[in-house]
Amino acid sequence: MAEIKKPKSFNYLTAISSIDGRFRGRVEEISKYFSEMAVIKGRVFVEIEYLIAFLAEIGKPLSLSQKKSLRKVASQFDEADAEIVWKKDLEINHDTKAVEYFLGQKLEELKLQVLRNFLHFGLTSTDIDNTAFSLSLSEFRAEVLLPSLKNLISVLQKLAKENKNLVMLARTHGQVAVPTTAGKEMANFRNRLAVQLDKLAKLKIGSKISGAVGNHNALVAAYPNKNWLKFSKKFINSLGLEFYPMSTQVEPYDYKVDFIQTIKRINLIVGALDEDVWRYLALGYLSLRDEKGHVGSSTMPQKINPIGFEMSENYTNLANGLLDIFEKRLPLNRWQRDLTDKYLLRDLGLAMAMSFLAYDSTAKALKQIGFNKELIGQDLENHWESIAEGIQTILRTTDYTQPYEKLKELTRGKKFTKEDYEKFIEEIDVADEVKDKLRKLSPQTYTGLAKKLAG
Repeated sequence: MAEIKKPKSFNYLTAISSIDGRFRGRVEEISKYFSEMAVIKGRVFVEIEYLIAFLAEIGKPLSLSQKKSLRKVASQFDEADAEIVWKKDLEINHDTKAVEYFLGQKLEELKLQVLRNFLHFGLTSTDIDNTAFSLSLSEFRAEVLLPSLKNLISVLQKLAKENKNLVMLARTHGQVAVPTTAGKEMANFRNRLAVQLDKLAKLKIGSKISGAVGNHNALVAAYPNKNWLKFSKKFINSLGLEFYPMSTQVEPYDYKVDFIQTIKRINLIVGALDEDVWRYLALGYLSLRDEKGHVGSSTMPQKINPIGFEMSENYTNLANGLLDIFEKRLPLNRWQRDLTDKYLLRDLGLAMAMSFLAYDSTAKALKQIGFNKELIGQDLENHWESIAEGIQTILRTTDYTQPYEKLKELTRGKKFTKEDYEKFIEEIDVADEVKDKLRKLSPQTYTGLAKKLAG
């Protein structure tokens, strides 16, 4: 069965997915890491680097000029070259072998045809594919993913600092709880993302060079006196990757699953942030600014919709749906190999693009929000029951009988005003210093360490 068919020319208007269609302009830089062009170019790079290292290992090292000429093939690889590989793939129905044939042709052009038999020597396709993909993933993390998350964290840090003293009601189970500050709530998400960012930056990304079933069979047969484990480890490490000493035809994918799980956690945090901000907008605690000329509704001209947060929430969910499958399926291969992992990895870039789009959308949307201080203040003043916890806690330090039960009677399901609180203080039988402490309590002052936690 032919795996591929040459498609007709298409653009963002005829693309099937929203990522390559409507939102292509916002994520197109990611094609550098996960497109078909990126896959082919990555394979070319790894094949050439392996050829250079392998020849040195068997005592046939290339000259500096020869190495430079070979590496130029990878560094100058362009779409015209990729088209040659694609056509060969159509002909032979094997994408990695098509790269080998392309490089064989390049060796002839460089007058290095004597090296033809050493191309892809002792390797299997996944040695090249997994290594090339691992390099792309590592570069994507460094050049796109980490900067995107750092930007989002920076936006949250700015909001946290600017609003660290803005007291507002917190809600648990959708109901009024106790006061917090707007800054602290932003800082909570900032800190959660910072923890995951640190984990993501430190994650290892690995690969293998060990042949058809992980035993270096071909290399040992051809050159039995060489230490191929040592060579493979040195080669993989030289590319900045971790080495899998044990594998089948494919890598175990343990490192990539670690990566996927971390992205899932980040997406859950970003999605939770989107939902919280959306609800604050619904409460009126936040308002949105929009660019002149934008339309919020086809029929209601007054609206500014929180599309940035809603888009982000959608794509964090979509990405995690894909990542769930990758996490569960990538480590499973029938016996020593099947092709399910190869097909899955072709769409990991889609999940990464969705995640990036979500982070970018949330960061941009956060720059458009403003806190409605007047409404927030009014809400605080209308909910003096929000300090009931503090009142009963202070009374617990005295001999006052059943403080929790008394406050429950006064506040549960009832409107509790400032006047009600002042009357309560006057009537209770406690020492004057306790009453003084209680008088200092108000929805504006009962914030604990919230202002300090905001940073």
